[in-house]
Amino acid sequence: MCKHVVGLSIRLNYCKPPPAAKNIPIGEKRRRGRPTKSKKALLGVKVPPRSQSVDARLIAKGIFKGAVVVRGADWDWGDQDGGSGGQGKVQEIKGWENESGRSVAAVSWLHNPHVINVYRVGHKGKVDLKYVHEAKNGQYYKTHLPVLGEHIERLIPPLEISLYSVGDKVRVMSDIDLVKQLQEGHGGWNIRMADVLGKEGHVHRVTERGDVRVQFHINNENNQDSSIAQQNRWTFHPGALCKIHSFTIGDQVLICADEQRLKQAQKGHGEWSHDMIGVLGKQGKVLQVYADGDIRVTVNGQSFTFNPQCCTPLTTSSTLLNSTSHNTLQAYQAQQQMEYASSIDWSLQGGSTTNSSSCKQMLIYNTLMAHNDTLSSSSIVRDAAQGKIQAVRDALNKNSQLVVESRSGDKSALMLAAHQGHIDILRILLSHGANLEQRDGDGDTALHYACFGNQPDCISLLLSKGADINSINSTGCSSLHIAINKQLLECTKRLLEHQQPQIDVNLQDIYGDTALHDIANTRVFGHFAGLDELASCGTHPSILSLIKELEETRHQTSLIPLEENSPDRSNNECIDGRELIDLLLSVSNINFNLKNKRGFNVLHHAALKGNAYVTWRLIQLCRQLVDSKKDDGFSSLHLACLNGHLLVTCLLLRCGHATVEICNSRKQTPLHLAVAQGHSSIVILLVRDHRASTKVLDEDGDTPLHLILSKTQQSDESCLTLLSSDLIPQMPVDYRQIPNIVLAAFLIKCDAPLLVKNRQNKLPLDYVSDQKLKEYFILLNRSTIIKQVMPNTSALSPCIICDECPADILFEPCKHKISCKDCCIKMKRCILCQLNIDAKYTHDGQLLTNSSTNITRHTHRLPSTTIVNNSDGEIISKVVRELETKVQELEDGQSCSICMERSRNVAFLCGHTACSNCAQPLKTCHICRKPITKKINLYS
Repeated sequence: MCKHVVGLSIRLNYCKPPPAAKNIPIGEKRRRGRPTKSKKALLGVKVPPRSQSVDARLIAKGIFKGAVVVRGADWDWGDQDGGSGGQGKVQEIKGWENESGRSVAAVSWLHNPHVINVYRVGHKGKVDLKYVHEAKNGQYYKTHLPVLGEHIERLIPPLEISLYSVGDKVRVMSDIDLVKQLQEGHGGWNIRMADVLGKEGHVHRVTERGDVRVQFHINNENNQDSSIAQQNRWTFHPGALCKIHSFTIGDQVLICADEQRLKQAQKGHGEWSHDMIGVLGKQGKVLQVYADGDIRVTVNGQSFTFNPQCCTPLTTSSTLLNSTSHNTLQAYQAQQQMEYASSIDWSLQGGSTTNSSSCKQMLIYNTLMAHNDTLSSSSIVRDAAQGKIQAVRDALNKNSQLVVESRSGDKSALMLAAHQGHIDILRILLSHGANLEQRDGDGDTALHYACFGNQPDCISLLLSKGADINSINSTGCSSLHIAINKQLLECTKRLLEHQQPQIDVNLQDIYGDTALHDIANTRVFGHFAGLDELASCGTHPSILSLIKELEETRHQTSLIPLEENSPDRSNNECIDGRELIDLLLSVSNINFNLKNKRGFNVLHHAALKGNAYVTWRLIQLCRQLVDSKKDDGFSSLHLACLNGHLLVTCLLLRCGHATVEICNSRKQTPLHLAVAQGHSSIVILLVRDHRASTKVLDEDGDTPLHLILSKTQQSDESCLTLLSSDLIPQMPVDYRQIPNIVLAAFLIKCDAPLLVKNRQNKLPLDYVSDQKLKEYFILLNRSTIIKQVMPNTSALSPCIICDECPADILFEPCKHKISCKDCCIKMKRCILCQLNIDAKYTHDGQLLTNSSTNITRHTHRLPSTTIVNNSDGEIISKVVRELETKVQELEDGQSCSICMERSRNVAFLCGHTACSNCAQPLKTCHICRKPITKKINLYS
C-alpha cells in the first residue's frame, strides 16, 4: 500500500533467516515458541512469540481477490462501473510497475464481466474502490505489525573491509537532499553541515557503527581554540563521502570519457579546451601535482591540467601497487556508494544507453585492479588489460584453465583485452578456450566490451570465433545499440557486414528502443541537402533564411573543426553522422513500424529529437509513417511543433505532405501546440505557408487565438523579423515589439475568430484589458467579424432594438448591420463592438444623415409665405433650416431613442434612458443589452 514498501521480512531470532517475505499472511509452519524480528538493514524490532499472541492472531479481511466492490471516495473513471452503485469483483491485487506494491486492484464489473480494468487502492494515496462484501487473505499477528509513523533506524550494511581509515582525505558530496536522507540514523543533519558540502577534510575516526567522523580545516589557522576545532568535526554516513586519491608524479591515469562531465569538472581547474576532445577515455601519465590538487597529465605528447576527479588511477606508486587492500577498497567504495544512492533515490529507473556506456568505460579500470580469491587471478586480468602479452603467455603455460576463467571485479581477461584492443592477447585467450559468452554484472559480453572500447578489429575476431552477435545485456542492449549510441561508424560496419548469423537490427532494449530509435541522437553537420528540396517546394524565403541561420548557429556551437591529418581525429570515430545513418537505413530487413514503450515509432523519435536528416531520410523510405499517431494521438508533426523544431516541421509538411490540421486525443492541432509553446516561427509557417485553420477548437473550446492572448510568457522573437515588412509597420507603436501581440495580430489577420467563446465562456478579447488594443484587433479584420455576425447576408436579420424592421443600415468602419433606419438615428457608437460610427449607409448605398431622415415630426416650421415674400429668401431659408436642425437636435436629445416621439422619463441602472411606454416591456437595455434590474422615473 505504501510507496516502496512491498511487504515485511520476518525471521526467528535463533535461526537462519528465511528468504525475504513479500506478503503479510503468516502460516504456522515455524515453531511458535521463539521470538522473531525483522532483518534487512534495520536494528530489528523484537516481537513476542506467537504462542503468546494467539489472541492477537486475526484474519485479514478487505479488498482482496474475490471481494465485491463499488466506486469509492477518489473515483475518477466516469461510468466504467456501469453507473453509480454498480458492483464488480476483484480479480487480482498487484503493484503499479516499480512505483508501489500491492497498490492497485484489477476489477471486472457485473455489467461487462469480460473487461478488466485496474483501479487504485493505495497508489499515490488514492483509493478508487470500497468493498460491499470483503474477501479473506490469510492470517496475521496484530502485535507483529510495525507502528505507523514510528521511526526504525537503518544500519549500514556490514562491510567485509573498512572503507576508510584515520587520516584518509575525503570529500563530502554536494547534493544536500541526498546527504540529509543518508544522515537519518547516522548522526543526523545539522544546518551548519551545509557549509562543508563539497569540501575536503580528513577522517578523524571511524565509529563502531561504521559512521565516519570527519575533521574540516577552519579558515583561521592561527586559532588554536579546541572548541572551534570540535565544531568543525561532523559525523557522516560513509555513503556521503568520497575518498580522494593522492596522485604522485609518474602515476598512470585514465581520463574521463564523458565530455559533458569533464567540461563541468574543469571549471576552476584548468578550464575546458577543445583540444581535450582527443584525449577523452585515453590513458596518460602524471607530470606534475599542483598545490591545489590539480594534476598535469601528458597523453600522446600533449599535456593538460585536469581536475583530479576526472582522472582514474591505473598504476600508482610502488607502495600502492603492493597494497591489495587499496585497490579492493577503491572498487568496493564505488560499488557501496552506488548502492547507497540507489537505496535512497527510488525515483531513478536506470538510464540511457549512452550514459551507461560512458560510466562503464570509467569504471573498467576501477575494478580491473580488484582482487578475487587469489592475487594470481587478479594479476592475470590486469596483465591482459595492460597488453602484457608475454605475461599472459607465461600464465597460460602454467595454468591455462585459471587464466581463461580468471575474473577481477566480475570482469574477465577476455573482456578487458577486447575493450583495450589487444587483439593478439584476444587470439591467445580464444585459442585456449576462453568463454565468448561470459558476462559481467551488467550482462555485457566480450563483444559488448569491444564496442564500448571502439575496437572494430576485435569485433571481427570475436564474431569469426562464434560470438553471439544478437546477445543483449541486462538493459536489453545489443552490441549494435552500443555502436549506434557511441556513433562508431567502423564498428557498426563490422556488425552489419557479418552474415552468419545475420544481426537483428530490430532488437528492442528494456525501453523498447531499437538501434533505429537511437539513431535519432546522431549529430549531423555541414550543408543539409533537404534545404534545397524545401526551396524547390516553394517554402517562404523568410522561413528558409531563418532555418539556415539556426542551422549555422547550431553547427558553430557543436562542431569542432579538425584537420584531416590531425592526431586528435580517430580513424573509427564518426564526426558527421550522415554516413552512419545511411548505413543503418540501408539494411533490408529493418522494421520502421516498431514502437518503443512510450509509443514512439522511429519517425516520432526523430521528430521529438529534432534530427532533420533522419526525418528527411525516413520520409523518403516510409512516407506512410508521417501521419501515424501515438496512443495519445500525437503525430510526428505534433511532436516537432511542440518542441520547436522548425526544420523538421518544414520537412514533414513540404516533403512528407503531413496533414496540417491533424488532431490528437485532446483535439489539439499542431498549431495549438506551437502557439501554446510560443514557437512563433512555426506558427507563421503553419498559417501563412500551409493555410492551417485558425478556427479549430480543442477540447477546452480554445482556438489558437485564445491560447496566445491568455499566455503570460512571451513567445520567441522570430515573429518580429518574419512579420517586419507586412504587418508590424501598420501596428500601434506601443505593441510592435511584443511578440505575443504581434503573433495575435497575425492570427487575426488570418481570419482567427474574435467572437467564439471557450468552455470558460470567454471570448479571445476578454483576455485583453487595453481598450485601444481591443479596437485595433477589431479593425484589423473587419470582414471576419462581418462573416461571424452575419453568416447569411441574403436574409437580413431584424433590428436588435425594435425587433420589427430589417437591420439594413451599414455602419462604418466596423461594417456591422444591426439596426434599422429609424432606430439608428441617434447612434454614435456601434452597440455590438462599441466602435465610433463614422458613417451610416442604407441598403442601396446612400449615405444616411439626420437631414435625410424623417425629422419633421415635431419641427415647428415658419410659414412658407414668410420665406417666399422675403427678398432675401435664400438666406432666410438657410438660416431657418439651421435653426430647425438645432431644434430637432435639442428635441432628439430629450426624446426616447426607441419611439422618437415621447420624452425620456425612465432611466436604467446602466445609465441609458427611454420613455415610460417603451421601457415597460423591456427586460434588457436596448443600448448595451445588459439586464434591467431596476427602472427609475425621471421628473423635469
